[in-house]
Amino acid sequence: MHNSGGYTKIETIRLKWIRQQVGSCLILSIAVALPAFIVRPLYGLLCFVLALLILLFLKKPWQLQANEVARYLDQSFPALEDSTGLILKGAAEHSLLEQLQARKTGLVLEALQLPVTFYQPVKKAILFLAVSMLISTGIWYGYYRRHVSENNTQITAHTAPEEPLPGITGVRVSIQPPAYTHKTLREQPAFNITAEDSALLRWELHTNVKVQELLLLFNDSTQLALQPDKDSLTWTATRLLRKSGFYQVQLNKQLSALYQLQMLPDLAPVIQIITPSPYTVIEFGQSAKVNVQVTVSDDYGIHAAFIAATIASGSGEAVRFREQQLAFDHDFSGHATKYQLNKQLNLTALGLKPGDELYFNIAATDTRLQQTRSDVYIITLPDTAQLFSMEGIVNGVNFKPEYFRSQRQIIIETEQLIRDQDSLGKEKFKDHSNDLGTDQKLLRLRYGKFLGEESESNVGDPRVAAAEGEHDQHETHKAADHPDFGNAAKILDEFTDKHDNAEDATFLDAAVKQQLKATLTEMWKAELQLRLYKPQDALPFEYKALRLLKDLQQQSRIYVAKTGVKTTPLKPEKRLTGELDKINPATTKGVNDAKDESADIRIALSVLEALKTNKAAAATPALQKATLLLSAKAAAAPAQYLSALEAMHRITQSVITLTDIRVAQKGLLQMLAAPAQRPQAANRSPDNGLPALYFKHLKTGNK
Repeated sequence: MHNSGGYTKIETIRLKWIRQQVGSCLILSIAVALPAFIVRPLYGLLCFVLALLILLFLKKPWQLQANEVARYLDQSFPALEDSTGLILKGAAEHSLLEQLQARKTGLVLEALQLPVTFYQPVKKAILFLAVSMLISTGIWYGYYRRHVSENNTQITAHTAPEEPLPGITGVRVSIQPPAYTHKTLREQPAFNITAEDSALLRWELHTNVKVQELLLLFNDSTQLALQPDKDSLTWTATRLLRKSGFYQVQLNKQLSALYQLQMLPDLAPVIQIITPSPYTVIEFGQSAKVNVQVTVSDDYGIHAAFIAATIASGSGEAVRFREQQLAFDHDFSGHATKYQLNKQLNLTALGLKPGDELYFNIAATDTRLQQTRSDVYIITLPDTAQLFSMEGIVNGVNFKPEYFRSQRQIIIETEQLIRDQDSLGKEKFKDHSNDLGTDQKLLRLRYGKFLGEESESNVGDPRVAAAEGEHDQHETHKAADHPDFGNAAKILDEFTDKHDNAEDATFLDAAVKQQLKATLTEMWKAELQLRLYKPQDALPFEYKALRLLKDLQQQSRIYVAKTGVKTTPLKPEKRLTGELDKINPATTKGVNDAKDESADIRIALSVLEALKTNKAAAATPALQKATLLLSAKAAAAPAQYLSALEAMHRITQSVITLTDIRVAQKGLLQMLAAPAQRPQAANRSPDNGLPALYFKHLKTGNK
């Protein structure tokens, strides 16, 4: 006979284990099937069933035995002393010692609480379900809202059912999309048409009465006569769709309702350049190969794409341009709607030399031969020899030319050190490289004074110590000549170094300061490589620092006008008066027309609101103007405004219903533009109107 209390506890834990395994399988199956359920409920149900069967087959929770639970408890709780298995044995099988141990283990087991880790599978399954819900929400907004809602808007915007004229028993409209869309012929038994640009439309109307004349009247005042067959019971006509609008069917002087004619425009290709950046500089030591990564997409397909490159060589009046067309290594015969394109530009193979520039853009053509060109991207290959030119120093105003020459000298000595590396000894090479690093640091410290930076100490280097000692010696002499220990302001002035404020130390503008900081950064990187005995790695940073300094040199030049500037003399009696009565407000062409159109729409809305309670005659001038405005909008977007135009026609003909009033109001409200944002007073603390009162008395001269 088993220990009843302990055995019941083990059995309870086993059932909990089975339930939590089955529960985790259910939660995981729901998480897997939820994204598919958003798109297609049937697919989601199938995914749920398959996932549940697979998980249950892998875990097999029904095969869990009590001895497995006992092993789990022994491993998780040392207090059981690996004796849980004794409880599963019958009492007759126990020895005296096993009976005592089983009784002790049973007492511990009855007071046992399962650890938090026991429920870890369920928690992980819930976390996975939360992630699946987030993904499903994204699919809902991305798929359903964009595709389903837009399609429903285009198809069901004209909510009123089509009612053909008496005598017309049926209609069949054939839509032949143009060849560039790669779509097949389709037919529909309805008058409302939504087709691609340049699609061929064919109407086939069937009648059961004698017809004298059957026409299609379009909103642009054109008419299309339908041709009868031998029995005069089937009438056909064709037309090429060029723009959106609406039309009516005229049968023996009878007019039908308005039918929409919605054209889907063919959009131009879209080009997105991922790499490189719009302006790329190939620094000294970098690879002369640039990877161009582009994404090209179109609504009906891409026909071709290429790189239009222009190479500029020379300078001044001797600039030469050479154009090339580079093809992508991709086949566009499939006319897919999206392509990921890559092209590696080898600047050396293209013939670029130091000092040349490459201008390129991406051109893409869709299946309708519409072409789109991207922005122009620039790749520059600097001429390092030009950086050593002294022309700017001789002819222009120099911005600290001593420092420019020092940077050139560091580059020259670094290149000489690289050439002499094999002939120099190891220790001598390291000493020379370290000396160059010290020279670079001195240049950086001197140049950093323009930004108000403090000097850095360099123990053991007499050159740096001498450069830094000038400041300390100056301060010591100044303190000895003017001893004034009773004045606190002078004491603070003596012991406070004001050079470390970058904003007060220089009058340079923000752009020059930023370039100065970038120059110091490159100098520091060059110094680091020289200290590490890597002059070859320091050269790119040295060249970039020199190029930044040359740019500063060019920016420092100023332009002086050769002719004087004569301005209108000011009238002192009118200055600082604040009178604005002579200033006329500016007028913009077209603003008044927009205001008048908005005013007519608002008046029509108020008239329609009044018609809800008073069903009087509705042929008012305001509603007639609104009908004309709605007609213009319906010609451009029939799917959005045609139902409102039909409702307005019925209202102006005194056939007034509450449904038509609401549809017309909805269309007019869509025509109203959002009000422009105007300046608003900021929230501030109450001041009891004292400032306004002060300025009022100041204006009138009262006290």
